[in-house]
Amino acid sequence: MNINERKEIMTQQSTISRMYLANIIEENEQGFHRESLWFGSMPQNLGLMIIDAMKDWYEPNKNDLNASIIKYHEMLEDKDNLTFDMMEGEGFDADGMKISVELSNDLNDMFGFIVCEICNIFAKNGETPETFKSLAEFKEHFIKEYDIDKEFQEVLEGINEASVSKALYLIDMKYDYTGRHFRSSKNVS
Repeated sequence: MNINERKEIMTQQSTISRMYLANIIEENEQGFHRESLWFGSMPQNLGLMIIDAMKDWYEPNKNDLNASIIKYHEMLEDKDNLTFDMMEGEGFDADGMKISVELSNDLNDMFGFIVCEICNIFAKNGETPETFKSLAEFKEHFIKEYDIDKEFQEVLEGINEASVSKALYLIDMKYDYTGRHFRSSKNVS
């Protein structure tokens, strides 16, 4: 086996992507909860999205906020030195507010997320990924029973950056990921 054949085999087996998937989770003591989906390859763009998510409460209160919140915001603004590793995990938990970022560049993780979202979006009979014995059974069921979008069908045919990004776009834009993962405050009875 020559070097090019080895490289081809290694590339086929690799699940690490240039693209990252992030779920930005914002919460406060009053029960506010919002999850925002982001995917892309530039940490600066993820940083800008987090800054944008913080904007409505950060700007008017920045002189009174905990130092950890200000430090986190400044880190996000430092575009030249910002990395994905710096943003992963808990950003801060102070002044009754919390931001954390779940982050992965593993295509298998992204695929698992998409499969769960297909269930969340379409399943009317309580189906979960665990309901099915195989991916083929899952795919057949959701195509036959729910006529899922072609972008979901494509990602179920083969995991690659193009099919994953199309499916993530649908989850975010057409099926309103943030709207489905938003709560303005605790339910008061």
